[in-house]
Amino acid sequence: MKRKIRPLCELPRNGIFCGPDKYLKLQEHTISDEMFPIMEFDSYFILVKKGHGNFIINGEEFLVQPGCVSWIQCSQVLTICPDFGEQFKLWVCSYDYQLLNYFAFKKISPSLELEIVNSLPVIGPEGSEVKQILHLFNQFRKLDKKKTYGSAVIRSSFLRQIELLYNRYAKSIKATYKFDSFPLSRKASLYIASHSTENLTISDVVQVVCPVSSESSLNHALLIATGLNFNQYLNRMRLAHAMTYFLYDSLPFDYISSISGFNKEITFFRRFKTMTGMTPQTYLNQMLNDGKDGRIYRGTIMSETLISTISYLYENMSEPIDAKSITRDLYISKNILRIQFKSTLDSSYKEILSQFRVRYAEALLTTTNLPIMDIAIESGFGSDRTMTRVFFSINGISPGEFRKQRHLAEQNEKKTHN
Repeated sequence: MKRKIRPLCELPRNGIFCGPDKYLKLQEHTISDEMFPIMEFDSYFILVKKGHGNFIINGEEFLVQPGCVSWIQCSQVLTICPDFGEQFKLWVCSYDYQLLNYFAFKKISPSLELEIVNSLPVIGPEGSEVKQILHLFNQFRKLDKKKTYGSAVIRSSFLRQIELLYNRYAKSIKATYKFDSFPLSRKASLYIASHSTENLTISDVVQVVCPVSSESSLNHALLIATGLNFNQYLNRMRLAHAMTYFLYDSLPFDYISSISGFNKEITFFRRFKTMTGMTPQTYLNQMLNDGKDGRIYRGTIMSETLISTISYLYENMSEPIDAKSITRDLYISKNILRIQFKSTLDSSYKEILSQFRVRYAEALLTTTNLPIMDIAIESGFGSDRTMTRVFFSINGISPGEFRKQRHLAEQNEKKTHN
């Protein structure tokens, strides 16, 4: 199935298969010649309806034929190459995790995240799960012409079923597609994609994925497979992570930049503008449209009650907050509050509030020299002991250790740019 690594001849493009005007829509493409490399900020499913050829994914070549299904992640660069004299007829569906599954706040374990990004990128044409996926594609196509809210909900459920079936099939043949057998570029890209929000250096990646290799070898392997060097690839993965939070209206950019792995908000804005050609706010306005012309409206993502509560938690995190104050100020019942947080986010308002406070504390630890006690009060914890306990439960390290790591990362970033 796999062949030697094939280097890219040009930088990858985005906005071909994914974007705010492509959610929950079936795209039909006919491709006669080798296509330029594509790297989207969302994932997408591809069904090969006709034609034979290769999908080149992060440098690896996969033979595809009618009935094959591919799930391309935001961490992967895809080049589509039909065989000589052949035409590919492809059905493509953009699949955004946050739009459909609310991954942004749910507690997705590192193991599950790795299962997704390490998954075999092409399956089929044989297998009962593949046959079911083909049926779901056909059903999706029939509903695609209907622009009703009900149709959008059903189509989103079809995509969710495709994901489950795809993962089930990929897991059944996992023994034939192991991480240890991947080429260096694939190992590195997968590890970076799964750990992009951490304080990651190229040295860290080398030590984990291939200790016998060198930093320059890993950087070169990434460059020829994805068109991006280590720093570019890492920043792109962090930005892709940040973009997923844009679907949750009213989340402030300083919070988004912090949880996406950026040490400073200004760094986040600068990287975002460089990579997308627009500011985060402009991109957000495109994502959260008004629902006209059959486009997806944010009301299908999260209820206004939940949006209001999350905004309230953020704006008042420095103050004492409990269920009584929330229900009094927002005119909602405790029971509705509990049910909505549990059913939609698989969390509670206390857990989300703790996340906000910890992220704010992280920003103060990174950008100021304030004592831990002062930061605890400013962040709404009340005491340094409480902050340390909650901080450690979320990050696995103490506030003091976190401050040391961030200062070291900032020094390394300055050396890189110098």
